[in-house]
Amino acid sequence: MTLPDDWWRRLDVARRLSEWFSRHLLCLFVSYETGARSFLKVYTGFLLYYLDCLFWVTAGHVIDQLSELLSSGQVEVERMRWLDGCEIPGAEAVVVHNRELLRFSAFSQGLDFGLVAILGLDAENIIKGGRAEPMTEQIWRNLDVARPDGYYLLGYPDPWIEHGRKRVSNSQVRRYVRAPLSCLPLSPIGFRSVDPEHEFWDDPEGFYGKILPFVEGEACQPESIVGMSGGPVLSVERDSDLQIRYRLFGIQSKWWGSKRLTCAVPIEKVVGFMEERKRSAQAGSSES
Repeated sequence: MTLPDDWWRRLDVARRLSEWFSRHLLCLFVSYETGARSFLKVYTGFLLYYLDCLFWVTAGHVIDQLSELLSSGQVEVERMRWLDGCEIPGAEAVVVHNRELLRFSAFSQGLDFGLVAILGLDAENIIKGGRAEPMTEQIWRNLDVARPDGYYLLGYPDPWIEHGRKRVSNSQVRRYVRAPLSCLPLSPIGFRSVDPEHEFWDDPEGFYGKILPFVEGEACQPESIVGMSGGPVLSVERDSDLQIRYRLFGIQSKWWGSKRLTCAVPIEKVVGFMEERKRSAQAGSSES
């Protein structure tokens, strides 16, 4: 069966694939009070296994925002949940038991990625829920053999977040949060040059892309992708058996709204950074 070159830009294809990809994504929901007002925030990220540990990977500036929120003496955190998309009523989220979060950000070191180590009961609950599946090395290694037909950016845009209260019985009202996943087709573009007038063009090694409309038009796309920072950039391709393969190419970092341009941190830079820290830690332990 022959498909058109832009098969991956069809809305129905993107929707089906986003259901497939969604098992790798996990968003962090935080509700808090400050100044007698209540707020909520949903942060985009995804799961992967590395060094036999489950990590939630996101943008470094997202981790920095979380750190600022959690360390503020003027903020009282009410709820923290991992929203894993489980469809069992009353079990749509996993409680974050350690609100301090074992977290790391490389943003101050010039690399906009960060992670949270998910340990103990939280990791067990996420995996046992059966909805979430961490990415394996097969997805983010050996990118040189990829022959992408196209790319997608995935995440949870702020404009799409819904929340409110729902009565579940005569005596019980339950809060709810709904975070629809956006799957946007991307066309990679080359680095232009460092522009002192605009910080967008500041990484010659970044993965730059332009958000494309679906074949059917721009319907079903958010006007703003604020909130999608930390989401994965995935490639898709058909192999010789016409099976769809996908790979992780980057972590969404920033965007230029008026031009619909995005920039992601290449996963190769992230892996290189993590493996260098691993070697340094091993060298330090062998010397002690």
